Amino acid sequence: MTMVPVFNSYWQYVEHWSQIDPDYPSLREDDRVVTAGELQNLTDRLARAFLKMGIGSGDRIVSILPSSIEYVLTLVAAGMVNAILVPLDVRFRLADLRRFLSHAQPKVMIAHPDAGDGGIKATIEALGSEYADITTVVVSSDELGPSFEDLLASDPPLGRELEVARWTQDPHDGALVVFTGGTTGVPKAALLSHRNMAFMSYLDVVYMMRRYITDQGRGKMIAPLPPSHVGGTVEFIGSGLVGGSEMILMNSWSPHEVLSVTEREKLKWIGGVPTMYAIILAMENLDDYDLSSVELAICSGEKVPLELLEGIRAKIAPKVISGYGSTEAGAELTLTEPGDDFAKIADGYGGKPLPTVKIRIEIDDGTPLPQGEVGEIVTSGPLGIRSYFNMPEEDREGFTADGWVRTGDLGYLDEDGGLFIIGRKKHIIRVGSYTVVPAEVEEIVLQDPAVAVAAAIGVPDPIFVEQLWLFVMPEEGATIDEERVMALCKEQLASFKVPRRIVVRENMPITRIGKIDRKLLEGEAEAMANDTAEQS
Repeated sequence: MTMVPVFNSYWQYVEHWSQIDPDYPSLREDDRVVTAGELQNLTDRLARAFLKMGIGSGDRIVSILPSSIEYVLTLVAAGMVNAILVPLDVRFRLADLRRFLSHAQPKVMIAHPDAGDGGIKATIEALGSEYADITTVVVSSDELGPSFEDLLASDPPLGRELEVARWTQDPHDGALVVFTGGTTGVPKAALLSHRNMAFMSYLDVVYMMRRYITDQGRGKMIAPLPPSHVGGTVEFIGSGLVGGSEMILMNSWSPHEVLSVTEREKLKWIGGVPTMYAIILAMENLDDYDLSSVELAICSGEKVPLELLEGIRAKIAPKVISGYGSTEAGAELTLTEPGDDFAKIADGYGGKPLPTVKIRIEIDDGTPLPQGEVGEIVTSGPLGIRSYFNMPEEDREGFTADGWVRTGDLGYLDEDGGLFIIGRKKHIIRVGSYTVVPAEVEEIVLQDPAVAVAAAIGVPDPIFVEQLWLFVMPEEGATIDEERVMALCKEQLASFKVPRRIVVRENMPITRIGKIDRKLLEGEAEAMANDTAEQS
C-alpha cells in the first residue's frame, strides 16, 4: 500500500506527490491532463499571481467554478498564500450572489463562462458597480478582467514572498468557507481551517477507502460533486490531493456519466448520498454497465433505507459502508463496517467515531445524557470548525460553552459507543403536541416496490401547527397507487404520523449536492394548500 504522510495543508500534499512521481497524471478533465509535477508548478505560479494582486492571509477569494482543473488550482494556490476560498454554486443567480458576496467581501472572484447555464458573465455584469472593488477573473475570457490563463502566464518573481506565506501560516487559520443549511434555513458560513480539511481528507483516504479496497497504488477516483459543498471539496477533491490519486473531474453529477466512467476506468469505489444511489438503482439499464471492478460503496449524508442498502450491495458493490457527518463537525464523524447489519444501519446506526472524534449527547441546556437516551449530537476533535465566518450569533448558538460543535442532529449512543441518528432537529415535523421525524414515514413508504424516493415534509396548519405531507417519486416504469401507500402508512404508523396528503412527482427535486430539496417541496405544498383553501 502506498504510504500517505500526515500534513496540515493540501499544498503540502501536492508538493509531496510531485516529488514522488512528477509524471503521474494527477488531474483529468475531458481531454486535459495535469501531471503531479505540472500541478505543483501551476499552483505555485497561481499563488505568486495572487500575491501580486495583493491577496494575503485571511483575504477571501470567491470561486464560481464546477469541479474542474481551474478549481483545484485555485483551491491549492489559495491555501499557499493563506487566503480563504469561498466556493459558490455555479447555479447561483443575482440575489444569491448579492447575499454571499456581501458576506464574504472577497478581493477576487474567479468564474467559468459556462458555469450553470452559461449566464454567469451577464450575472456578474448585472451586479454593476456594487462590487467594483472585486477583481473578476474568468476562465478563457478577459472581458471582465484578467483571464485565468493570464494569471497562470504572469509568473511574477515572488518566490521568496510565497515561501514566507506558506511557512508562516497556522494550521488552524481559516482556509475555506462553505455556506451550509441553505435548504432548511438561513445559510451559515462555516469556516474550515487548513487542518480541518487536510485531516478529514486524510481519514477518508487511510481509514475509509484504503482499508476496504484492494491496493492499487495511488489509485483512480472521480470527483463528481460541486465544490461549494464540503463533500465536493474535502471528501472528493481533497481526498484525491491527499492520496495522490488520479482524479477524474466531472463538471456535474449524472448517473450515466458516473457509471460510464466507473466502467471505463475500472474504479474500485463509488461514493454518494442516498438519493444518488436511489436514482442509479431506478435506472432501467443499470445492468448494462459493468461494475465488477467496484469493491466498495460509500453512502452518507442521510439515513439509508434497508431496501436501498440491499440494492447497492446487489447491484453496485459487495461492500457497503455508511457514514455520518456535517459541514461544521466533520464531513464524516462515524463509519459503519462492511459486515454491519443492514437492518441496524437502516434503523439509524451510523457506526463508531473515527479516530480523534469525540461524541456526546446533550439536552438543550447542555446536560449530558447517558447511553441510550436521545438528545442533540455534539462533537469535538480536529475535524470540527472553531467558528463561523463573521457570524457571532451563529457562533453563540452553534457551539457549546466548552467549544464542542452542535450538529443540530438528534441521536443516541449505544453500549458499544456506536451512534444512532434519529433525525434533524430542524427537520422535525410538529403535528399538534407530537413530533415526527421524516425518516420514520419515509422508511415505511419505501417498502412499496413502486416508490423510488419519498420525502415527508411539514405544511403550516392553523390548528395542529403542521400537517404532514408526503411527496413520492415512482420507480422507472412503475405507477404509484396512492391508496395503497396510504393504507401502508395507516397500517404501520401512529395516526399522527399518517400523511394528510400524498403527492406523486415524476422527478424529485434535489439540491446541488444530491439531497432532496425539502425547502422547494415545502413551498410547493404550501402553494397547493393555499389554492385548496381558496377554492373551498
